[in-house]
Amino acid sequence: MKPYYEHGGITIYHGDCRDVIAGVQADTIVTDPVWPNAKAELAGRDGPYGLLLSTLVLAPGSVIRVAIQLGVDSDPRFLCAVPTRWEFFRLCWLDVARPNYKGRLLDGATPCYYFGTPPPSRPGAHVIPGIFRDSSSDGKYPRHPCPRKLDQVCWIVKWWSAPGDVILEPFAGSGTTLEAAKRLGRKAIGIEIEERYCEIAANRLAQESLFGVEA
Repeated sequence: MKPYYEHGGITIYHGDCRDVIAGVQADTIVTDPVWPNAKAELAGRDGPYGLLLSTLVLAPGSVIRVAIQLGVDSDPRFLCAVPTRWEFFRLCWLDVARPNYKGRLLDGATPCYYFGTPPPSRPGAHVIPGIFRDSSSDGKYPRHPCPRKLDQVCWIVKWWSAPGDVILEPFAGSGTTLEAAKRLGRKAIGIEIEERYCEIAANRLAQESLFGVEA
């Protein structure tokens, strides 16, 4: 399949991830899949468990690590869709500086689950932490109904991948995981079924190419 976007080690494919994922090579999946209680009009929200299961079953054998972000109100039994080839490693909490309310629920953090083989130990990264303290109230890309904070995803990529890894995001959305990978010097592959979000991600990454990114 011809890439929708390809530059500086970052590639985006436009299509259903289940049709694309087996044909790519990557080391670590970092993803924010469609949740079982998704309110936004996202492709796949009518069967999120089956979508995640089939996507991960089809993932290339080169993938040895998976990080999955959910909502604090997402049923963790959804993660039964993760194949047993990746053993559970740990739960992480990504705090937010400004909590919000969902009825009686105070949403002040995002859970992220690590599965698979931990990255090799290296100076300054021997013990893998489980709490990210957010001191800012911004950082979300506003042109997607379910945006992720860039600094949170950068933290996940930093701790759950090795410097030479290729990061794979099967549900790329507006490209937050791809930008995080780029900022940390990783190559990355994103797959997105909706072309409008492919365009947003490509424009976002093109701007980063123009103005430069953090080391």
